[in-house]
Amino acid sequence: MTQISKMSDGALSPILQSHGWAYLAPLELTEDGFRYPLVLKSGAVATLEVMTAPGCIVVRGQKHCKELAAIAEHMLSLDFPLHEFEAMCKQKKATRLLRLAKQGWGRMLRSPTLWEDAVKTLCTTNASWGYTGKMCRNLCEQLGETAPSGMKTFPRPERVIKAGEQFLKEQVGMGYRSKSLLLLAKKTGDVSWLMDPTLKSDAMTAEKEILSWHGFGKYATRHLLVLMGFHEYLPIDREVGSHLGIRKAGDKGSNLDSDHFEDWGKFRFTAYKLS
Repeated sequence: MTQISKMSDGALSPILQSHGWAYLAPLELTEDGFRYPLVLKSGAVATLEVMTAPGCIVVRGQKHCKELAAIAEHMLSLDFPLHEFEAMCKQKKATRLLRLAKQGWGRMLRSPTLWEDAVKTLCTTNASWGYTGKMCRNLCEQLGETAPSGMKTFPRPERVIKAGEQFLKEQVGMGYRSKSLLLLAKKTGDVSWLMDPTLKSDAMTAEKEILSWHGFGKYATRHLLVLMGFHEYLPIDREVGSHLGIRKAGDKGSNLDSDHFEDWGKFRFTAYKLS
């Protein structure tokens, strides 16, 4: 086993519960963590196993341990400056948010690559959660590679390109998103940072780039920016808008932007999420 964090035993749970990514293929929840099949830089297919141990979070395995540990740290957003958010909570006397942050809430679960996060974000647009899950399962089952564990990986861009738009539409069930997915897969060769889990880009530059992608409006763009670590953005879809009271169900003419939580600066989304 390789230790990746000295967080308390329960700190893994808040990350897995941070949003619905924990319930999308190819992630499989286990009794004390999760399993995740993936393709390594060498092209080898392995299964990442993350779990809690007394006083820490660990990665189990002996092969490819260093690379798998780095991937796990990225997926669990262990680079997110939660201590800075705690300091802001103290400054603002936000005792409830401070208590949640100290329990490990605030970090977002994300995929091993930005490519996968982008595709999954695309699958959430104009779709029920059940349908989002179905599209992700179909992508893995039909285009993924088989790990020694028997699990199917999330497909690499080249496999999506080879499948073609018609296959994505009819066999995977991506519908109109098929064109967007295919264009995104083809674009990964031009946007080198799209596949880079250590992305340290500028938020405004990243926002401009993602907004240029086919099928990515303001909500999808901001959702992806949050997963990249830019928590100053607030992704507002119908559900979030209704919660904030800035959009009524069915009111297509209302403004999808707002000044909610703006005084939290780079932790705007964190404050919203924990509230």
